Amino acid sequence: MSFAKPLQMAALRQSATQTFGRAAPQRSATSKSINSTRATLLYQSSNLSLIQTRDYSRTSPLQVLGWMRDKWEASEKTKQAAKLVDQIALMANTPVWTIKMFKDEIDETLSSWKTKVPGMGGTSQIQAAKDTQKAVTQLVAQLGSNATAQDIASMDRKEKLKLAIACEMTMDEVNLILQQFRQMELMHRILRYRKENGIQLPSDSDGLKMAMQQDGMKVLSNAEKREMQKIVAKSQQSKA
Repeated sequence: MSFAKPLQMAALRQSATQTFGRAAPQRSATSKSINSTRATLLYQSSNLSLIQTRDYSRTSPLQVLGWMRDKWEASEKTKQAAKLVDQIALMANTPVWTIKMFKDEIDETLSSWKTKVPGMGGTSQIQAAKDTQKAVTQLVAQLGSNATAQDIASMDRKEKLKLAIACEMTMDEVNLILQQFRQMELMHRILRYRKENGIQLPSDSDGLKMAMQQDGMKVLSNAEKREMQKIVAKSQQSKA
């Protein structure tokens, strides 16, 4: 018995040595594999960062500005589309369209930040809007803020000449601005007609054109129809 115990202990030590001796290399190989994987990921991540940095560094300022311009234009188109829908709803729900409302639309257009940016305030469209604003402001002072398209149509040559002198414009320029208001008031009548008859309101500029073609003649008075016929006949004679 005394010899058996030392033999058993030696066998246990040998077994333990063999077992742990084999296990130690396994752990070492696993650790090496993990470290190798981490090194590979770090290397790839480093290369990706370098590639991204190099790609960004190759991007020219003009490309960046072009991207910013495209994003801004897309945003502006979305805002303009939403504003048009709001304006259509406003006109459809307003019983009478006055010269003051026309003036408010022009004032809002000219309050845009674009008109305050150096180099952009002198564009032809903005300058035309400023001229219209000046004429309409004088028109409000001359006829009152509640003047309608009927009041505009009733203006005689003397009243128009007075307006032209106050605005420092020609008679043709004044007549063009007055015609713009009358066209906008006609669109107001078309939208009111559609709302009162349960017809769907347009939601974009193409829809407005379609509504004008379909319902324009329905809201014109007999006098306006005769005036339109004269304008069309005069236009055809000038082309012939």
